[in-house]
Amino acid sequence: MRNTNKNHAKYQLFQIKILFVVLLIPCVTVLAKERNQSVIPLNGIWMFKTDPMGMGLQSNGLQMFTSITETITLPGSTDEAGKGLRTQSISSIRLTRTNEYKGPAWYEKEVFVPLEWKDKEVKLFLERVHWESKLWVNGKYAGSDESLSVPHVYPIEQLLKFGEKNNIRLRVNNELIYDIQYSHAISAETQTNWNGIVGKIELQAENKVSITDVQIFPDVTNKKIKLDIMISNADKALLKGKLLLNATTKDGSIKVAVKEVQISSNDSLPTISVDYPMGNIIKTWDEFSPDLYQLNVQLFNDAEVSDSKTYDFGMREVGTKNTRFTLNGKEIFIRGTVNSAEFPLTGYPPTDKKGWEKVLVTCKDYGLNLVRFHSWCPPEAAFEVADSIGIYLQIENSDWRFNVGEHAATDDFLRRESLRILKTYGNHPSFLFFCEGNELVGKGVKEYLSGLINMWKEDTRHLYTGSAAYPYISENQYNVLYGARPHRWKEGLKSKFNAAPLNTLYDYSDYVKKYSVPMITHEIGQWCVYPDFNEIPKYTGVLKPYNYQIFRESLRDHHMLELADNFTSASGKFHLILKKEEFESYYRTPGMAGYHLLQLNDFPGQGTAPVGVVDVFYNPKTYVTAKEFSAMQSPCLPLLVTSSFVWTNNQEFTAEIRMVNFSQHLLKKKQVSWILQHANGKVYKQGSFAARDLPRSGPYSIGSLKVSLKDITKAEQLKLIVRVAGTEYQNKWDLWVYPQHLPQITESADVRIADSWNPEVKEKLKRGETVLLLADTASVKHTVSSCFSGISWNAVWSGMPPELLGIFCNPAHPLFAYFPTEYHSNWQWWDLVIPSRLMNLDQMPPSFFPLLQMIPDWNKNSKLGLVIEAKVGNGKLLICSIDLKTNMEKRPVARQFLYSLKNYVNSPQFDPKDVLSETMIDQLFVKNNVN
Repeated sequence: MRNTNKNHAKYQLFQIKILFVVLLIPCVTVLAKERNQSVIPLNGIWMFKTDPMGMGLQSNGLQMFTSITETITLPGSTDEAGKGLRTQSISSIRLTRTNEYKGPAWYEKEVFVPLEWKDKEVKLFLERVHWESKLWVNGKYAGSDESLSVPHVYPIEQLLKFGEKNNIRLRVNNELIYDIQYSHAISAETQTNWNGIVGKIELQAENKVSITDVQIFPDVTNKKIKLDIMISNADKALLKGKLLLNATTKDGSIKVAVKEVQISSNDSLPTISVDYPMGNIIKTWDEFSPDLYQLNVQLFNDAEVSDSKTYDFGMREVGTKNTRFTLNGKEIFIRGTVNSAEFPLTGYPPTDKKGWEKVLVTCKDYGLNLVRFHSWCPPEAAFEVADSIGIYLQIENSDWRFNVGEHAATDDFLRRESLRILKTYGNHPSFLFFCEGNELVGKGVKEYLSGLINMWKEDTRHLYTGSAAYPYISENQYNVLYGARPHRWKEGLKSKFNAAPLNTLYDYSDYVKKYSVPMITHEIGQWCVYPDFNEIPKYTGVLKPYNYQIFRESLRDHHMLELADNFTSASGKFHLILKKEEFESYYRTPGMAGYHLLQLNDFPGQGTAPVGVVDVFYNPKTYVTAKEFSAMQSPCLPLLVTSSFVWTNNQEFTAEIRMVNFSQHLLKKKQVSWILQHANGKVYKQGSFAARDLPRSGPYSIGSLKVSLKDITKAEQLKLIVRVAGTEYQNKWDLWVYPQHLPQITESADVRIADSWNPEVKEKLKRGETVLLLADTASVKHTVSSCFSGISWNAVWSGMPPELLGIFCNPAHPLFAYFPTEYHSNWQWWDLVIPSRLMNLDQMPPSFFPLLQMIPDWNKNSKLGLVIEAKVGNGKLLICSIDLKTNMEKRPVARQFLYSLKNYVNSPQFDPKDVLSETMIDQLFVKNNVN
């Protein structure tokens, strides 16, 4: 538990540093619910002019545009207004902007300011600007700002004419003000570097003596909050009055005693620090119970109410215990996803709660408890929604650089930006973690990050880390590190899921033990799904899916468009299987703090990465429901530790059941039971363990299983289900059991088995015989490397295998009568697809399809087969390009598949309809092997 009492003095010094920063730029205030504030909204039509050459402003500050004649609607962007250049090219690696503008743009509006505002402080408030703004009021320069993460706020009362119309002119520049082009705050891969102003655009008037800022520091241990209240006293007159503090829970169930604080000051910006006891009974905030409080602060000056503001906050303390996170003293496990600012309808993030409810409620529904904002900071509404539903946030600065510490101006901008973020959004209970950015590199990167972290730590409300993925910084309070993944970047076919059949005896303890602070695994679960072309009509905004249209037309050119939905569904089911095992590997790891999924939704750039279980609009995909995906990463989850998922019926299935419990409470006297059932749901064996308490934490052992498989007489796919009685918590796994000894096959007299395509085989086919060609894989001409796993991120970006998305087949086809399978890949297919060569069937007739197909990379869309059948000459031919010869005594899956193949070709059901010539078959093999 972190001691907020001890660290509060440090924070006061930290506040001085922030104050110094904000005095150098237009003042940024925490957004609050303000009862006494007068507001004039500036939404609507503005005058507009692009200035791509920067001619509108001379170096001496003189404006060259006397009038602006175009119009634009704000809030909005130049893309939405159709300003700038119309796109002349399209790309397969990202979405395409229909219009693009880069450079300064001028925005102008006439606004009437009432006479009664004459004795007020008046500010122009711009919630989100991209990204440098300069302001003139009635022709006089009012200043500039350059934040991507917080509002631009300008004090302008000295320049206004009260009781008259006033001219507001803004110059917004979205050029590369600083070299941070890879940051998702401006990246072309997702949000785009739009020009404009979104969110609230308004004039705000307040009394000369008003509450400027309130920073709230919950102290759960001591049941109080610490407040730093900044007051604006612009005229420096003697301020003699009091503050009334009044807190209640938002549901009204707890009313905290009112506290009165006397004040006396003639400073222009006095800060009042005060402790406010919250009473004997408090409600804490977390993912399970996101209970919020409201704090009303009233300012009395000479017995009159000068200002009143209300702030939401939560009673919560985030800390660490060894290598785990704690929240309010309880261990938590992070189940996170990355958000990279993908908003293809607008090109910019929503600033309203409805827009963020779509994103964050979906994340919550799918079982996540955290969202990491990759190299960008969302607007206020995101924090408000996260507070209300109980989801944790990792906020990041707009930093994804390869020259950190090498450019002083950029370093300084981002340093100041980090302080603005902490000040503006720091009160939100959802704001648990802060990070400078992603994968940072540079000659001075460690020194720069160390300095930032030491500065940030003075604000004790959050935990801090320097950079996601790398480098490691000793000052980190937690790590987000790359490496603890079954498929690392550019690992290719040497990755865990491709190198060996699955077992669950492994974990990532070696990574955890390297550090004394919690470790979150960086960007896991990057398994792709074949693009769903049904999503194309959804892109009705500024970004168009020409990449998806290119992929669709490529699939059409390869005569497989009719299989598009099948490819999406089969690859989707397979990528769920891969993700499930990846999740469980982190749960299995003692001391692991959690993971960041890359990501829940599809990523439309960087080569196009359809890695999500929801689409880029956060709509569900057809192959999985929120309930199903949430169950895969439940806060309380049974785990299976076993040496294999493939067994023979002369063995005993052995495993250990473990448990993790990061739910809200310890589960008392719970019985854990298990069922091993057949595919039809009939129970094969079942049992249970003695009832016991399931404490919060884990993993810990529940007990061992040892099940004889002798009563299974034919190949079966079984399901093992483990449940916690009286709860919704359960988990399930597929197991495959094959006969050790297979019965004899009734062989037809005219069936011949061959291992090469040769004149003898051709002659047999001419005579009308049936040939099962178990091709020597070395003889198969191939264009794609065989692999088991799906594509990680995408093959265009990595430039290497894996380049496939699993198998696709019809399980009801008689070829699979003795080989139980789904229509998609599962773990038993490892021993078939790894020792295989894929037959490229692009030169076959358009209507020809394999019986067993591999789903291709959507960039290539080759028709790839492992088993094909055809009439050739007067005979019938079945070709299998899987190695079904090597070490067969140790390969029960291969033995069973061969058995099913042989039964099929010896049955009356083997009756191919497609006709292929010898020349077509010749093309499948290397020339030296064709005689």
